[in-house]
Amino acid sequence: MLYLLRCWQAVYHSFFSRHLYQEVGRQWQGTGLGYLFLLLCVTTIPMTIQVATLLDTMKNTYIQHVIERLPDLRIEQGQLQTEVEQPFVIQLPDDDEPFLVIDTRQSPASAAEFVAPVVLQADRMIIDNQGEVRSYPFENIEHFQLDKAELYAWSDKLIAIVKPLAYLPLLGGEFIYRALQAVIYAVGGLVFAAWLKVRLPYGVLLRVTCVALTPGIVLGTLLAWLGISFGLLGMVLFLLSQGYLFFAIQSLAQGQDRTPPEDILEV
Repeated sequence: MLYLLRCWQAVYHSFFSRHLYQEVGRQWQGTGLGYLFLLLCVTTIPMTIQVATLLDTMKNTYIQHVIERLPDLRIEQGQLQTEVEQPFVIQLPDDDEPFLVIDTRQSPASAAEFVAPVVLQADRMIIDNQGEVRSYPFENIEHFQLDKAELYAWSDKLIAIVKPLAYLPLLGGEFIYRALQAVIYAVGGLVFAAWLKVRLPYGVLLRVTCVALTPGIVLGTLLAWLGISFGLLGMVLFLLSQGYLFFAIQSLAQGQDRTPPEDILEV
């Protein structure tokens, strides 16, 4: 609990405190990646909420659009039956290309005539996943009746399950990206250390780099949450991170005036 409290205090003090960076360099143990992971556990939450909102939009805009336009469908003894004029085509909103084609005629339209991700023929369903085509025969289905109410309920349950689960891959991807960023920036920190004439081992540089990334991560998360974006945002956040890394190393250089160099080198 005390460790968590110290970490969250570090988030606040990382914006202005030289003492924090001196403490990170001289007293903290490890690589700093644990602190970075805890920080991302929090900053990934707004991203997950945005993804959940996007999934709801997709459900309301696309999934329900398709379900509403589906005709009555039933499968009897492995054969799909429907009363609509065929080929029956469903398109997604703002898209001229067919998304789903129903063609149960004895001589269905050729694949060249209808290129759609989902095609329902009399005896099978064909799914084209970006060139990977798979066929699912109906031969083992004796009786099936399409129930739109069940489809709506199923889509609601699926989205409800996917939304919280999205947090884990988002957190994993963000941590891998930030960890690699810290490893690379810490190498650049060797240049700052040489310029400031301070000897710091790579382990210390990696640790302070993880903390120096904090302001950029917090600011980037806040701007994304507010929907603020512009062309040079990535460059601004990069320069901000580099500025705080220089500030951190400069703080350690000043701390050497009061602390024997061995204390820093042994961390």
